[in-house]
Amino acid sequence: MYVVLLGPPGSGKGTQGSIIAEQLRISHLSTGDLFREILQNPSHPLYPQVQVVDEGKLVSDDVVNLVVEDGIRKPEYRNGVIFDGYPRTIAQARALDCMLAAMDKKVDLVLDLDVTQDVLLFRILGRQVCPKCKKVFHERQGFKNCPDCGGPLVRRNDDNEETILQRLEEYRKKTAPLQEYYSKSKAVYIKLYIDDASKTAEDVNKEILELMKQNNVLYEVV
Repeated sequence: MYVVLLGPPGSGKGTQGSIIAEQLRISHLSTGDLFREILQNPSHPLYPQVQVVDEGKLVSDDVVNLVVEDGIRKPEYRNGVIFDGYPRTIAQARALDCMLAAMDKKVDLVLDLDVTQDVLLFRILGRQVCPKCKKVFHERQGFKNCPDCGGPLVRRNDDNEETILQRLEEYRKKTAPLQEYYSKSKAVYIKLYIDDASKTAEDVNKEILELMKQNNVLYEVV
């Protein structure tokens, strides 16, 4: 199964992507991880194009598409993928359709996490990250150190209201049109509206699985 996750920054795509990938026995593909892998390997054929990331420059759709195409052909992605952070634009969505078609595959399911701005601000402004194990927590949990590995929790420099609002505006302009694109596609399109900041990741996951059942999406949960 090939699944696309949609949602603005702070909507929980990364968290839900990891959970659902494990439940469906498919691989969680993060474009950020793919870029980091290539940057750690100067001999990789895409290294010259990707190196601009370290220079703080934006990467074109063409380069992102090449990175994803290179990634999904790895053995660990053969049984299915949940795409996290890709596609971000209509051009990338069309490129993904072509990549999968060449593999005799297609996007089977689109999960759209429609989170209100108030909830997004609450989540991001209170977000704390463990630099060691990369797990994410919220200040309301009261942790000063990661309960899993003991690392000190920190806040990201760009987790401030001004930056968040700018990122949300960019999302609305570039990525939100994907909602219309996929709602007209042959993929099963499921939207989950989230307006309650008290909902946990487990609560959201249960709602997603229930909506999948209601839409007769074939899957096997572990």
